[in-house]
Amino acid sequence: MKTKLGALLRTIRNSRHLTIKEVTAKAGVSSSLLSQIERNRISPSLDTLLQILEVYGVSPNKFFKDYETSAKVEIVKKGDRKIYQRKGFKYEKLCGDTQIKGNYSFNAFFLELAPGQRRGDAEDGHPGRELGIVVKGSARLLYGEDTYEINKGDSVSFFSQIPHVIENISDKIFQAYWVVTPADGEDYFGETNGKNHSSENL
Repeated sequence: MKTKLGALLRTIRNSRHLTIKEVTAKAGVSSSLLSQIERNRISPSLDTLLQILEVYGVSPNKFFKDYETSAKVEIVKKGDRKIYQRKGFKYEKLCGDTQIKGNYSFNAFFLELAPGQRRGDAEDGHPGRELGIVVKGSARLLYGEDTYEINKGDSVSFFSQIPHVIENISDKIFQAYWVVTPADGEDYFGETNGKNHSSENL
């Protein structure tokens, strides 16, 4: 599928809560031109594109990095998922490799903790946000100085810069789907070669 440059530009504009008129006033282009570009009716000249990106505060290198991967659909078959595990815990990677790169990167995985096991860091957090959906069992979330109990069917989300730990305090296995964004710079699985390896970050 051909990548749609206009759609990516529109997404960036919307994420910055800018109207077409606000952008065109700063970029020195007409509203009708930007509208046609966003609808993929016409392609912008390089000069026009650079003017628009300057308004958005996005470097050309960053933009084209996202542009290269934005239209890719990655399907990871169940039998092809990378699994990282050691005694007591397992990460099963769900997203494709291109999703962990770029401006809107994320990591998604299936987390499994045996009774008594814990993952995370009680002393330090990391940039971003997290979302977890519990599919089996129950666990305790230690978030800064607060403690929460999460059970089957619950979802939990939080800012990751606060130190946090997930601990299975039950006598049954705990399983959850987990999403972390952004992915860049964080190591949730250990080595990327799929070998068994320990990682202390959620």
